[in-house]
This record gives sequence, C-alpha cells and structure tokens, in this order.
Amino acid sequence: MKKILTYLIISASIFLLVSCDKPAPTQLVDDTDRDFEVELLNKNLDDQYITSGSDTSGITQDLTGITNLISVSGIKITDKIRTRKFSLAQSMFFDKSKPIKYSDGRLLSYQTLTPGIIKFNGTEANIVPYTIRFRDKGLPMDTLVGNKYLLYNIFGGVPDPFYFSYNSSVSFEFIPYGNGNNISFPIITPQEIIGTVTLSGNRSDKNLETTLRWNPEGHKRILIIVGLMRPNQLSSIPVYKIRVRDSGEFIFPGRYLNQLPLENFEKIIFTFVRSNEGYHGDGSNELLVSAQSIHSIVIEIP
Repeated sequence: MKKILTYLIISASIFLLVSCDKPAPTQLVDDTDRDFEVELLNKNLDDQYITSGSDTSGITQDLTGITNLISVSGIKITDKIRTRKFSLAQSMFFDKSKPIKYSDGRLLSYQTLTPGIIKFNGTEANIVPYTIRFRDKGLPMDTLVGNKYLLYNIFGGVPDPFYFSYNSSVSFEFIPYGNGNNISFPIITPQEIIGTVTLSGNRSDKNLETTLRWNPEGHKRILIIVGLMRPNQLSSIPVYKIRVRDSGEFIFPGRYLNQLPLENFEKIIFTFVRSNEGYHGDGSNELLVSAQSIHSIVIEIP
C-alpha cells in the first residue's frame, strides 16, 4: 500500500508542472547549448513546505496564471523491481472574481468552481477537495481552494474505470448545471514515451553523470523533470524542469546534480513527459486542454 501511495503522490506532483508549462520567474539557462534549457523549481530543498503556490503533493507552480484546465495522462513509474501503469484525468476551473491572497495582499490563487458534470470517456469524474500549501510570513499554512474533478485508475479500473490510450484520443464532455449547452470534444493523446536512465559516479565524490534516452518523435520538445526523495518519505521534491529537443538522448550536465545536497536524500526521480496542448473557447470560458505521456524512473542515489 505504501508503494501505491508513493506512486500516486509522484503522479499528482507532475500534474500542474506539465499541464501549465510556462517559464518560472527564475530560470537557469545553459548558454553553451541552445538545444535545452534548465529551470530551477525549488531553491530551498530543506524546506518541506513549498514557498510558492503549491498543492498537497508538493507541486511548485504559480496558480495565479492558470486558466481553466483539463488534463489527461498516461503514467508509468519504474523502480528497480518493475514498471507500474496508471491513468489520470483532472480538471480545474478558477473563479477570477474570488482571489485568495497572502496576508500582505499578494495574490496566491483563485477559488475553484464546479459548474457542472464532467465525463472522460463516458465516466463521470469525482469532485474532490483541492488544498494548497504555502508559507505566509515564514509560517507553514494550507488553505482549501475549493474542489476539482478527478479520475484515476491504479490497476484494472480501480478505483475509477478510466483508461488512457496513447496516440489516440480521450472523449471529454461537460454538462453544465442549470442553463447552458453541453460541450464535448476529443482530446488527442501523444505517442507513448519510454525512457531509460544511465547514472554513474557517486554523490560523495560529486562526480555523478547522467545520460537520458527515450524513443524520439523528432519534432517539438519534451520535458524532463528531476526530483528528489528523502528516506522514509512518500513525497518527492521537484528540483529541475528541463526542456529539450525530442531527439532521443540528452546528457544532463553533471554540475546540476553535483551542486545539490544529495547527502540528505535517498532517491532521484527522472520524469520524461511528451504532451499535446491546445485551447478551446475564449475569455472566462477558455480551456487549456493537455494530454501527456509520462514515464517516471526512480533510482537510488549511488
């Protein structure tokens, strides 16, 4: 059960990072190679509370810029024993007239709405609480933003009979409460991404080297998210988000890992993400629709 919870938390931690892929205010860009850029997601790895708009899964994400969001994902998580597969569908609708603010008046997020019934592949999504964690005046806090729509399939249609198909489509349907027209359209899904990681060296000598490989499509870019896990903890801390050409291979410069306090962590997670994104509607009815193939690989740090 503990392993299943770990994988669910890893899966949820990826959701906003890949569903709203915009550069953060602070970026580290390697000027020696324009084929990739590296974005720093967390500066303080000793802080168990993320300090800017995050949810209970440990996501670092500016919620102030998120539009209405629909996301479907096919997820694989590989450890030293085996690969597990999951399907995930989520949706959030933000009410821009109801801001949530820090005590100093800065905007943290917006309250969410549940304006109707949502179905993915004909299965009605569950409405569940959505809580974010943050720091205010140095103190850890959390707040209920509202509710979101959720379906997830761990194995064999449990707990929800939602199945993600690669290089295909997922049907989406919105049935509003009260007056209004139903909205339906297909969400086109990407080709499955299958990654491998070669990690050599060791943390004590600060000489770790990483080669990442995957099945290439040859166009667009993919995301690679690098995270760390502490001993005996379920949650992971996202550290870097890398944008790289979908060429099939990327050698991650060693300095990015070797400068981290790896002595405090047990595992490193490399997540490969191939996605399709598009918009439907406009104004307050605008929907960002995102479909992802996600493969996370969990490795013990040598």
